[in-house]
Amino acid sequence: MVQTALKKSSSLGPTKSGKVSKHSKNPKKAAPKQIAPKKRGAVEDKKIAKKHSAALTSATEKLLASRVGHLELLKGTRRELEKKEKEKKKKEAKK
Repeated sequence: MVQTALKKSSSLGPTKSGKVSKHSKNPKKAAPKQIAPKKRGAVEDKKIAKKHSAALTSATEKLLASRVGHLELLKGTRRELEKKEKEKKKKEAKK
């Protein structure tokens, strides 16, 4: 039996990584590769930096939560609230 030559994948149009499908018009870019430190001092520095960044994040969240706690949550839109107030005033005026 005669065997045919192997097909070269590079000559067959776009590769799978370059193909854009119907569902992904803007495919997500790959994140930059992060290389873990090898030296002992660098490893400790990275751990310390990670702890401090976590503390900074938690402090920021606490600050935002404390400020948001003072805001009033309104039920309904401004027009709905004004309409309800007018109805209350009319009822009080009739009495």
